[in-house]
Order: sequence, then C-alpha cells, then structure tokens
Amino acid sequence: MKKILGITVCILLLCVGFSGCINQAEEDSEKQSEILRIGISEEPYGFFPWITSYDVGTLGINFNIFNPLVEFDSSFKLFPKLAKSWNNPDNCTWRFFLRDDVTFHNGYTFTAFDVKYTIEYLKENTSHVLRDLLTEIQQVEVVDEYTVDIITYQPLPILLNKLTNIPMMSQRYQQETKEKWPIGTGPYKLQENVSGDHITLVRFDEYAMGQPDIATVIFKIIPGSENQKNALIAKQIDILDHVPEMYVHEILNCSWITVKKISSPTVWYLGFDFRVNSSGFPGEKNPLSDIRVRKALYHAIDVNNITKILGLAAEPASQFLSPLIFGYDPTIKRLPYDLNLSWQLLGEAGYEHGFNLSLDCPEGYILQTKISEEIVRQLSQVVNISINLLSENEYYEKLYMGNCTIYFIGWIPATGDGGEIFDYLLRSEHHPLGRGSYNLGNYSNQTVDNITTEVSYTMNQKTRMNLMREGYKIAMDDVACIPLYISVCNVAYPKYLEWSPRSDLNTLVEEITVK
Repeated sequence: MKKILGITVCILLLCVGFSGCINQAEEDSEKQSEILRIGISEEPYGFFPWITSYDVGTLGINFNIFNPLVEFDSSFKLFPKLAKSWNNPDNCTWRFFLRDDVTFHNGYTFTAFDVKYTIEYLKENTSHVLRDLLTEIQQVEVVDEYTVDIITYQPLPILLNKLTNIPMMSQRYQQETKEKWPIGTGPYKLQENVSGDHITLVRFDEYAMGQPDIATVIFKIIPGSENQKNALIAKQIDILDHVPEMYVHEILNCSWITVKKISSPTVWYLGFDFRVNSSGFPGEKNPLSDIRVRKALYHAIDVNNITKILGLAAEPASQFLSPLIFGYDPTIKRLPYDLNLSWQLLGEAGYEHGFNLSLDCPEGYILQTKISEEIVRQLSQVVNISINLLSENEYYEKLYMGNCTIYFIGWIPATGDGGEIFDYLLRSEHHPLGRGSYNLGNYSNQTVDNITTEVSYTMNQKTRMNLMREGYKIAMDDVACIPLYISVCNVAYPKYLEWSPRSDLNTLVEEITVK
C-alpha cells in the first residue's frame, strides 16, 4: 500500500448518521493537559522505519514520535527542525548544520551519522514506501558530528520539501534492535500499541524543542464517522478530524466544542487509461485515448451537484493542485457542465451512441461508493457506464497494475510543491527516469516530460513556477484528468484547547496547548 491508498482510506471515512447532543455534567476542571484523546478510523500502517504506507494517518502519528530535518508549518512554509540551518556549497550539495542538543528516547545522541544512516537505509530498501522521495540523492557525507552534506545527482530544488517526510532514526538503535519498536527524537514516545483499539504516546521530557503541554496522547481507533461523532459528543475523544458536513450543526450544539474548517491540499479527480490498446476494451480501440471523449466526459460532470447532493465540505477543483500548493495556476478554469457539448464531442469522435464503460470502486467505503454512484449517474447521460465494486485488495491491485479504465482517486502533495505531480502522476515512460510511480493511466506528453525535467532541476523558484504553470496548462488541455473537488476538512475539538489545525492534516500534538 502506498500513498494514494493511505490517502483514500484516510479521507474517505465519512458515512451518514445522527444522534442528539448529550448534556454532560462534567466540570471545566477536566480541561487539563494530562490526557488528550484523538479519534482515528484505523491504526497506522506500522511505525517508522517499518511503515508500509505513505499516508497522512500513518505519517501523522509517526511524526509525534520522530522528527525530520526540516518541517512545514501549518501553511506549507519550511522551517528548521533537527537541522538548525543549511546552505548550498554548489547546486548539487546541501549542507545541513544539525542541533547538538538532541537525544533519542533511549538516551542515544542524535548526530550526522544518524542522518547518513537513515537516508542510506531507505535508499537501499527498494520496497520502502519513502524510497521514492530519495532517489535523486547520490550520496551522504558526514562533515563532522553535527554537519552533513546531502549530494544529489542533479540540482534538486525541492530536496527540503521531500525531507519533511523523512523521519530520522538512530543508527545505533536500529543496528542493535531485533524488535519493531520505534525510537525517535520526537516530543512523544510510544508507550502502548493495542492493535485495533488504541495507541498511547507519553511525553518525552528530554525533548530538545521544549516540553509539550500535553502529557499523554491516546489515538483511539473508532471505525465509522457516526461512531466517531458520537464519541466526540460523549467526551470519549477530544479531537475529531474530517467531520462530515451533515454533523457540524449537531456538534456545534454542544457548547464545549468548536469546529474549524481547514482547506486541504487534497484534490480528488477522475483518472483514465490513456492507452489505445487497453485491457478494458479488448479487441477495440480505447475510446478514452481520444481527447474528444475525455472532454465529453468532463463536460458531463456537474461537480457542484456532487458536493450538494452528498453534503460534502468541498470546493470545485480545476487542476491537480489546490491553491495552497506552490505551482497552482489560477488562470486554469474548469470546463463547464454542458451536456449538449458533450454529445457533440462524442459524435465527432464516432461515439454518438456512447460506449460501455465501468468505474472501479473499492467496497467498504460508504462515501467513496456514494460519490462513485453519483459520478456514474451523471456520466450515464452520455455513455453506458456502471459501477464495478471490488474488494479493497482487488481494487488497488488492479489500480496499481494500470488496469482501471476510469477511476476516482485523491492526491495530497505531501512535499507542498507542485513538482511532485509531474514526478509521480504525469511523467511518462519516455522520460529518462521512467514512468511516474503513480501515473496509473499511462498518460504521455513529450512536452510535459521535458518540462518535468526542467522543473526537477531548476533552482530558481520563479522559473520553476512558470514552468509548472505551462506544464499544468498542457496537461489540463489534454484532459490528463477530470478534476472534481478540493477537500475542506471540518476539525472538531474542545474550546479549552489552543490549536490551529494544519492544512497538511497532520495532528502534531506539540502544537496543541491548554488555555
């Protein structure tokens, strides 16, 4: 399981339900910093470095235990973490000056050797889900105990962005341990992990960045959004992310709870199989390989109706990026909802009577199924389309093999930079680095490939921005996807907490204080 699997599982938790606000008689004296309980839908896919998914939920919990060299703030601006500062002796070398006061949870000292070990461990582990972030690194050289050089094959302008997702581990501990128990430098250390029920973290009193306000954090696993909402109202949990819009009014009736709307960088879209010869259309040309057909489907989608009918907290998307991410182009607009134009385009492509199409969807996720059903309903006005429910394993195996003719998926740019869309989603087999890891429909445009190369190696950020916008315009003119919507997350928590929830959806407890 990789990035988009984790994201789909993380975001698509929302189902329907209703319960009244319980009148609690508990006193305000309970508003203390001893225990914070956070509701989650499922346990993380392991603890670093043994994680098997690159998703928000897994990394979010792990980054309470570990620190990266650099970190994003709540609006995707970079700032130092384990690294105090950095510079570029040349365009391919990043020199990091490390903090000299950091210890791991077991007392071992953090040094440049741990940085070298962590990066080399991930690069050498070809199946690790974080390895893709480090493929451009040629070598790591220890300058001294608290100075390290990271050398890339080519200039890499977003190395810092990528390193925000790389937790640092202890070389000494990893080489001597035989158990999969995480030891990091973060503000919390793992105390208990009860599979399927809860994870307990306790404050690390020797944390170099200052002692956190909250002493104990319990991540309580509660499947189903209605159960999560009821647990919040009953004060069984304190924080709940991704509150469905339908529950917001009910939750706000509880005087001790506040709800904040957070614009997320996650963009949901429809992807296609672009190959002329597709397994979904045996013995015939793939209609989706024709740009007129893709435009016809785009014109047949009324995204405002999708969000309205399903009560989604969302904004219409026009491209792969949300406005939060570097590279977003405000001049790119959605194609209008226009069934007449859709039929006209299909007729021009030779499909005036439509064609048969199947939208794959994993079973078990109620909201994802409902959205897929609404997409099918809308597209059935112009083509003969049905929904194909698959088990989760079948769906993701088919998706990763590139055998879904059309699919509904979400992507969060964890690097905070639009360059990763080119690297992961748009780069084709003709690119020197090969096809993008998540180019699941085999999209290919040589001009976009050329821009991808320039975006990857150009250090001037203004030039990179212009290149990205040029590339995105070409990709959207190709209808490389049908962008649907940008998630807006409702985050609920008690009013006695001082907290600004992050746009990257990570809940870093060290940022939460008690009023």
